[in-house]
Amino acid sequence: MPVGSEMSHSSGSTGRRHSPIAYRVGPLEYHPPMNCHCGQKAAMWISWSDDNPGRRYFKCYRAREGGCDFHGWYEGPVDPFVASLLVDLRNIVWTLKRQKEALNMAMGDAAMKMQEQAAMVAQCKKERDAAIADKEELMLRLERQRKLKHNCCGFTVAIFAALVFLCAGMKM
Repeated sequence: MPVGSEMSHSSGSTGRRHSPIAYRVGPLEYHPPMNCHCGQKAAMWISWSDDNPGRRYFKCYRAREGGCDFHGWYEGPVDPFVASLLVDLRNIVWTLKRQKEALNMAMGDAAMKMQEQAAMVAQCKKERDAAIADKEELMLRLERQRKLKHNCCGFTVAIFAALVFLCAGMKM
């Protein structure tokens, strides 16, 4: 790539992306130091473009913030066969990361739905328990009313019998 071209540690033909693998060391943790045109230690990045996958390069650490256009390769071009393997592996890693992110989002959605459903189940249980309590109270009231009716009927029969005996006793 020519000096000053737009390329970051994770650029590719599809635009800026994160590195498919974690950096083993920071961008300034290398020796011997390579200084950019600003006089600062240049950062070492890894290219993940289709043209230079896995190839390390130097770039001004402040290039995105008004630094210089310094760019230099740390190593020579990658063998074309190895480059195609690296591009395929990079794409697989990016695909797997997207799938993982989608699955994590789906898991989050599912967890939220489960919490909502658990709240609904708890509410239904409260309503069921309240309905059972109302039913039990109604059953007790009905039982009391049945006993009261039974007692009233018995009392009425007793009064009626007493009246019959009284009336029969008066006729004699």
